[in-house]
Amino acid sequence: MSKKFHYPNVYPHIDPRDEREIARREVLLISREESEAVLTPEICMEVLERAYREEGAGSAVNRTKANILIPTQSPDRWYRYCTMEGGIGGMQVAAIRIKSDLLHHYSVDGHPRIDWHCVVPGRFFGLILLFSAEDGALLAFLHDAHIQHMRVAATVALITRHMARRDASILGILGSGGMAWTHALHLTKVRDIRKILVYSPNPEHRFRFARQAAEVLGIETRSIEDPEPLVRQSDIVAACTNSTEPVVLGRWVKEGTHLVLTQAFEFDDECWQKIDQYIEYRSPIGVQGSTSEARYTAPPDPKFRGGTSRQDMEKERRWVGQENIHTLPELLLGKAPGRVHDRQITACRNEGTGVQFAAVALKVYELAKEKGLGRPLPLEWFLQDVTN
Repeated sequence: MSKKFHYPNVYPHIDPRDEREIARREVLLISREESEAVLTPEICMEVLERAYREEGAGSAVNRTKANILIPTQSPDRWYRYCTMEGGIGGMQVAAIRIKSDLLHHYSVDGHPRIDWHCVVPGRFFGLILLFSAEDGALLAFLHDAHIQHMRVAATVALITRHMARRDASILGILGSGGMAWTHALHLTKVRDIRKILVYSPNPEHRFRFARQAAEVLGIETRSIEDPEPLVRQSDIVAACTNSTEPVVLGRWVKEGTHLVLTQAFEFDDECWQKIDQYIEYRSPIGVQGSTSEARYTAPPDPKFRGGTSRQDMEKERRWVGQENIHTLPELLLGKAPGRVHDRQITACRNEGTGVQFAAVALKVYELAKEKGLGRPLPLEWFLQDVTN
């Protein structure tokens, strides 16, 4: 009869005072609702501006966003495992954001789109693991949904504060989901918006968005049946869609417009050519996510493999011109100009990074602790007494 395996006792016992310290410490599990209760647009913009300034000074770092795509039994569905990681020296934290979902490619009225879910439609998996850079301890698990939408909108709002015309008063939003909503919340904080126009291919969704925005923000909000008049009339245009083809065409864009995009392919080539000044925020280019080729020769679209590809970056630089492209940390540190004149067409894109999740998750964690929110778990559950 074989003996049960165990490690020899080669490591000394830790000091009893350290044992007591571990026993008293907790890891917080923070829900999306608890994040909503403490994280406002003002707080989100403030903490991210501090993080971006640190990044520009060299004391914050990102690892390239990466996706792993695995084919399933259905040719229009792929499993996606997605991670983003980053750390901030001044805040003494690091974080990893993990997504696990099933991608679904489909068409609406002949237009390609993408959707995703975890386990069943309408349910999603996204967790942020927040760590202390002082002693390596796990501080919190946080649901990512509210933080995810807020960090994107807060980032483009920081850029828009410098790049949109001072008299910009009409905001056009393409999309009517969570990302569109947080863009409305944040962009109305940095400009005196008098009217919001919203377009979505689903009339029910855009009417509901218009009604809620008018009620919550107190700003006239109109549902638009066609994206062209929305773009032509707006001073700021925010594309917040799940489309996989252009939704902003260059021939629609007037002088002086500030454009916000979530995905590079939301602009057509003519739109890219019309941009005079472009501010980007993204993680470094590195190895893209790998893909299993057991049943298919390639994933459905390379744009879903991970961070921005070198090909996309080369296209942006070819159309806009390298001299007209700057990063958000450069803008905040005064190393890049803001808007130069009112006729410029400016644009920005935020791809998303681990630094964002580290900064915002830390702030949510601190505020949740202050208010007694979150579900505490023993830290000792996550520590081992054998080296790894």
